[in-house]
Amino acid sequence: MSSTTPIPLPSQNERSAPQFDPKDEAHLPAFFDEFERVAKAAGIEGDTARMKKEVLKYVDSKTMKYWRSLESYTDAAMSWPEFRKEVTGNYPDAVEDQEANIEDLRKVIASFKKQGIKGNQELATYHREFAAVASILKSQGTLSEVQLSHFYVSVLTTQMQQCLDVRLQIQYTAKKKGEAFRIEGSHFLLPIRQDSHSIRGINAIIGERTVHCIDDGGCSIVAMSDACANVLGIAFDPSKVIPLQSANGQTNYSLGLAKDVPFQFCGLTAFLQVHIVPSPAYDVLLGRPFQVLMQAVYKNFLSGDQHVTLIDPNTHNIITIPTVPQELPRFRKGDGRDLHK
Repeated sequence: MSSTTPIPLPSQNERSAPQFDPKDEAHLPAFFDEFERVAKAAGIEGDTARMKKEVLKYVDSKTMKYWRSLESYTDAAMSWPEFRKEVTGNYPDAVEDQEANIEDLRKVIASFKKQGIKGNQELATYHREFAAVASILKSQGTLSEVQLSHFYVSVLTTQMQQCLDVRLQIQYTAKKKGEAFRIEGSHFLLPIRQDSHSIRGINAIIGERTVHCIDDGGCSIVAMSDACANVLGIAFDPSKVIPLQSANGQTNYSLGLAKDVPFQFCGLTAFLQVHIVPSPAYDVLLGRPFQVLMQAVYKNFLSGDQHVTLIDPNTHNIITIPTVPQELPRFRKGDGRDLHK
């Protein structure tokens, strides 16, 4: 009759060794389970004294000193289960048999209501924390799945709840009238708008230089900073000036108008009338005249990416260009240098 050869307990530094971090109290039951597994493989599970002694090898010195002071450790008559129970009882977050109540669920919901769910990441985090408590309440018989479903969506705004309800009605047509949807039905993540998105732009070749251009359909002109014009050698008519009103209501004037400036976009050329502006927060701003001339069509994606399709007004060639997030101005006024050159 063959017998299983005992496997020695792993040393503290081995990857297979049980690990316990006192800062992570909730992991204590799993630590004991893992120790009992390796102890069984080593054939010492029936030796209470050795079990108590060996488990101390896998904790830090402060924890070791504390566990040694416990009655269940010093009293040889007390069993391993009694020692484990006493140790666990001294760590509030180390719950062997997890319990939860409705108030715990309300705390999770209130926390996420306060901070707001602004994107898929927040919704996924909420789902995990909600599910951790909800599964316990369900197993205890405290709440039914229908009740949990109502709690689950209560964190969402009224508008989001309406969107969710429409989606579920389309997805689960067999649901009877008056029944609530099961919580599993809402595991998909709704696309949620963010508070803001970065301004986008495209790169153009102007005078053999690559220049980042902010794309802004809310502006009625095409504008270029005077620093950029200086570096590129763009000539302009100083008699053609226009008033420029900023967001704070202040009014300044442009320096002049540069006529028929060629902008190249991946092989397409646009001849634009460009207003030269003193010290703006950009190199070039492409306003409505650019969008109209190039018949620009934009496609936005939930990821925040954006594509713009342009049509050359002369050759009628068409091209689609991915836009890029706004860059800081490349040209600095005063020394005529390209900072990125």
